[in-house]
Amino acid sequence: MTIIEEAPTDEWRSGPMSNSPALDPGPAGVPAPGKQLFHVARPHLLSLLDTRHARLTVVSAPAGWGKTTLLASWTHRQRGRAVWVAGGSGAGFWHRLTTAVATRTPIPPEAAATADRDGPARLAGMLRYAPAPLAIVVDDCNDVAGPDVLADLAQMVRTSAGQVRLVLACRGIPALPLHRWQMDRQLVTLGEDELAFSVDEAAGLFAGQQMALPRPAVADLHARMEGWVTGLRLAATALAHHAEPAQAPLETGAIDLIADYLGAEVLAPLDPQVRRMLMEASVAERLTAGLLNTLTDRVDGAAVLADLQRQGAFIRRSPTPGDWYRLHPMLSRVLYRELTRQDHDRVGRAHRRAADWHLIQGPPVEALRHLLAAREWERAADVLHRHWPDILVGSRRLDVGPIVTSMPGPDAPAHVVLAMAAERLDAGDTASARHLLHLAETDPDEGEPAASIMTALRLATARLDGHLHRVCSTAAEILAGPAPESSAAGMLRPLALLSLGAAKLHLGQSTEARRYLGEAQTLARRRDLDHVQISATSYLAASYAALGHLHDAVRTAREALELGSRLGLGQLTDLSWSRLALAEAHFQWDRLDDAWCCADAALDSSGGDRLIQLTGTILQTRIRVATGRLTEAHDALRAAYHESGTADLPAPARRALTLAEAELRLACGDPAAARQCLTSWSDTEPSPAQTAVVEGSVLLAEGRPAEASTVVAPCLTRPDAGNSVTFRAWSGLVAALAGKATGHRDQVMHGLGVALKVADEEGHRRCFTAGGHAVLALIESVAPAMSAYPPVAAALTSATDPLVAEASDPHLPVHQNAWPTPTSTLVEPLTKRERTILRYLQGTLSHAEIAALLYISVNTVKTHVKNIYRKLGADRRKEAVRLARDLRLL
Repeated sequence: MTIIEEAPTDEWRSGPMSNSPALDPGPAGVPAPGKQLFHVARPHLLSLLDTRHARLTVVSAPAGWGKTTLLASWTHRQRGRAVWVAGGSGAGFWHRLTTAVATRTPIPPEAAATADRDGPARLAGMLRYAPAPLAIVVDDCNDVAGPDVLADLAQMVRTSAGQVRLVLACRGIPALPLHRWQMDRQLVTLGEDELAFSVDEAAGLFAGQQMALPRPAVADLHARMEGWVTGLRLAATALAHHAEPAQAPLETGAIDLIADYLGAEVLAPLDPQVRRMLMEASVAERLTAGLLNTLTDRVDGAAVLADLQRQGAFIRRSPTPGDWYRLHPMLSRVLYRELTRQDHDRVGRAHRRAADWHLIQGPPVEALRHLLAAREWERAADVLHRHWPDILVGSRRLDVGPIVTSMPGPDAPAHVVLAMAAERLDAGDTASARHLLHLAETDPDEGEPAASIMTALRLATARLDGHLHRVCSTAAEILAGPAPESSAAGMLRPLALLSLGAAKLHLGQSTEARRYLGEAQTLARRRDLDHVQISATSYLAASYAALGHLHDAVRTAREALELGSRLGLGQLTDLSWSRLALAEAHFQWDRLDDAWCCADAALDSSGGDRLIQLTGTILQTRIRVATGRLTEAHDALRAAYHESGTADLPAPARRALTLAEAELRLACGDPAAARQCLTSWSDTEPSPAQTAVVEGSVLLAEGRPAEASTVVAPCLTRPDAGNSVTFRAWSGLVAALAGKATGHRDQVMHGLGVALKVADEEGHRRCFTAGGHAVLALIESVAPAMSAYPPVAAALTSATDPLVAEASDPHLPVHQNAWPTPTSTLVEPLTKRERTILRYLQGTLSHAEIAALLYISVNTVKTHVKNIYRKLGADRRKEAVRLARDLRLL
């Protein structure tokens, strides 16, 4: 069995917590955290619950999102400063609450004399004597207390003189005027987004069951569950004894367990008519009031959808315009399975109605899917015939399984087979799409547009399978041939431009990619090809991010995401590139939390695309390195190497993975290992500027500043439109630091000027933060003479701590305190190895983990740590790190 446990650690880690701190026995009725079971620590949620200014905290999510476990764990750690109320009838709520408060609060005789008064008055009298702070935790507040009781309780907490907090766990939205608490900044809310497991936490959950699932399988399962905690636990339970769990992440056994849980916890409390309505609505990926009314012959779809969301019935409203709702993928899958078991005629009727609605409202690819599911073969082929340029583009991350599992007959016409191939392509099933395309090619339809449809299918499957050189050659042939714009062959041109631009981007040719993608975007707008326009815009955002044009990247990425949501194409796999562009911009702006969230969203919507997954993993590795989570970074890279070992990855992707490892090794204070990474690839393609930055940084760490200057000089003296301005800024700082070491002031001025110019124009901050006190000292000493950039220089020098500071604005980050003045002296210089281990001590790595990373014994690490403490005059780890920072050793 697996449970979720929250531990007060600096970074989450998974595993048996034999050394966890002693817990408070806790108030009566609080579920006891498991001591011998596997735990997944979630300190970020505990930090949110510990917010001191909040008088009201609402933890709201549907069943199975870990609300009770989280609050029970938090309550146990309050050391007697929290009371717990759960279960029982609403009529006895006040008695249970006042009894719980009495057991935790010393009540004087005069307060006890008020026992004959009603519950609210008695509680108000008791709260006057409550120690500060006191938290009242109400679990399942929808069931244990009525709306009037909750309102009285909230008002009592609001007006109490002591520091009393109210913490509510509920499946929907509590019947309280939350806007008033929000305006007073006394409200903290935790919803599905906060409670959902991350991919890392899901991986830890499966690792605790001794299941070695590859990272893509975990990411795919996490995406289908949307981080739903209980769903992941049930899947782990079902797969625990499976011979090949990676091959069947959602087998029948897991679906049966999930169906039983959702049936009891979500569907059983609903009205039978509402359950019937949801079954018919499960044919659709997304719902609006109009579509729901069409599917179910209702007229109150808007009110029903809003009520279901308020009740926490596994349905969510999209934050984008259009009033779109989505059933949770697992609920949708369970309902659809039940619908097909009960009445096949209802299934076909629902799909036909959905198809008719999408033929009018769009997108046409949804109409195609529903017509095929309804076995309306000729109508489906007609939709493909009319809309193929906007259907045969790429794939979406669909949350439903294959809806067409058999051919219409042994001699199915080619145009019907092509329609089925297009549906499989849209679902990301390129193997089935290629098979169906081969069947259609054996007896093809004559003339156009059949020939163009087949060419488009070949081009799209090659792009999705990562056959980049084949994509380039096929697209070049299409673009070379003359074709009237209105002809079927002419409609291939925007698809060819999109595919060629995407391939060039993956091959590291960002400038060419931007040109082709811009042309594809323009043509798609002119011809109303929504799918092509969204994909081209998303790849265009990625090309801007690759070139370091962060503002253009963010603007373009948001345009693609907004357009996709508005047009019902928000699940396009290509939109992951927009999310990665946002993640890269936030990373370079030093907004690490935002960068992590965007990268996580990209991985969730990757649909198994290995380049998206590799790019997101590399970016998250760099974020881990930036935040001192070196063990996590090492594990993520090791998994990425393992999973990409047999993949036919383009050279730039492999090089990016190697450079990420080099940066990690350098951050660990091991320049020799970093240098070995730089010489590990054998291809002869020109190295990007990032390679020069990493190599220059390695040379600086090795005490060879003159050679570091030589390595990065081409990035500064020969600016090229194809080189990223991001690494131009990093190169400038490497050159400046090298110039300072060699006593060349002109070089310092030039390098720093280049970096500050980029920071001023694009808002880059990470390169300065990563440089620490050495870069800060440069700016403080040189920037006053550089009158061109005083605002950005002043902003950078106001940072509290360059190792951890986070920019609050992409143009001009503001921090409160100045860099601390050294207050200690070093008893004896640290050796090179001691400096390396000192850097590891900043995180939460154990001695054994540090030893494993450095390939030395644990006793050797302990000896070095003792020497570090002695030389710094420290007694504890945190004190040693603080003193080292004071001395600017870190």
